[in-house]
Amino acid sequence: MQDDFQTDIDAIGRIESVPAILEAAQKATGMGFVAIARVTEDRWITCRSLDQIDFGMGPGDELEVGSTICNEIRSSGEPVLIEHVSEDADFCNHPTPAKYGFQSYISVPIRRRSGAFFGTLCAIDPKPAAVKSGTTLSLFNLFAEIIGNQLEAEDNYAEMQKKLSIERETS
Repeated sequence: MQDDFQTDIDAIGRIESVPAILEAAQKATGMGFVAIARVTEDRWITCRSLDQIDFGMGPGDELEVGSTICNEIRSSGEPVLIEHVSEDADFCNHPTPAKYGFQSYISVPIRRRSGAFFGTLCAIDPKPAAVKSGTTLSLFNLFAEIIGNQLEAEDNYAEMQKKLSIERETS
């Protein structure tokens, strides 16, 4: 299973637009930590991040999936936006913000074109941040769609390479 996760981390690393996506997401929200996470039923693993608040998560680093809101997004398929945890009726008593020390949060699902859930594009900050504007959510959704499309292209390319290799072996 570890190889599958390394494959996913490597795939995200090959997407040339990822550094620009992370930087644009950070600038659009003012939040200090932005990441692309691979989220499964059992694991939450950082694929890439931009960390300006010393959250300390880089490629391959892992959180206990049950302690994350991204796990809830995996289950529901819906984005979560929190501008100020202590003023948010749905999240003021949620254990995750207290555990990780954030006040603002945004996370959207990343899906392949097939609709298969990959993970999330997420951002956190210890300070409140205005993330509930339609523009911010639209931007994060666009970035998640770009990432998902690129992952699908990676999958298609790998499958094509595999078929070509088999054809060469049988020729």
